[in-house]
Amino acid sequence: MSEIVFIHCFEVPAGREEAFLKLWGQIDGHMVKQPGFRWRRLHRSLDDDTRLRFVNVAGWGTAAQFGAAHDEEFRRMQANPGWQEFPAEPGLYMVEREDHL
Repeated sequence: MSEIVFIHCFEVPAGREEAFLKLWGQIDGHMVKQPGFRWRRLHRSLDDDTRLRFVNVAGWGTAAQFGAAHDEEFRRMQANPGWQEFPAEPGLYMVEREDHL
């Protein structure tokens, strides 16, 4: 089985990028140290009018490892009231097809 891909899209109002990146960086710093973490990319829209302006894409070894990474420390950081300003749409995926040129 190939790795699991976590895709997490965030609504971030124009002008609130720094507040979002500070919160995201705290959780990211925790997640990259967890067993099963492989890689991640944080994407930012070129258009400030895009609804989902930031998209985090991360590779994990297995869904179980991804789930285990959501420990007490993760839940504490995620409970920060600041996250309420940044609605998100997360999901776990598997790679259906991959092409490289």
